[in-house]
Amino acid sequence: MAISYINTTEVEDISKDLISLVNELNTEINNLFTRFSEVPSITREWVGNQAQFYFQKVASDKAQYTDFIGKLRDIGYKLSTDVYEVQMCINKNNNIETQKGS
Repeated sequence: MAISYINTTEVEDISKDLISLVNELNTEINNLFTRFSEVPSITREWVGNQAQFYFQKVASDKAQYTDFIGKLRDIGYKLSTDVYEVQMCINKNNNIETQKGS
């Protein structure tokens, strides 16, 4: 299926929003895992060997979230790059058409 229409401004806005939201998500995930790491030793809501073990296991899950966030960020940047290339192609074609009409 061929693309017959694209609003490059809207797609660029979507990519910017996606990147911004991903950055916010990254901050929230980092804050969450920092909070988790503080439970057994700093805030001490739960202490002991089981608490240490549990929060070490939780900390190992952070890599999955970080990987997911990185992939979402890559999608945002790829979308931005692609829409830029589409806009350059449109501009080039418009310039060619303008020159033909002169």
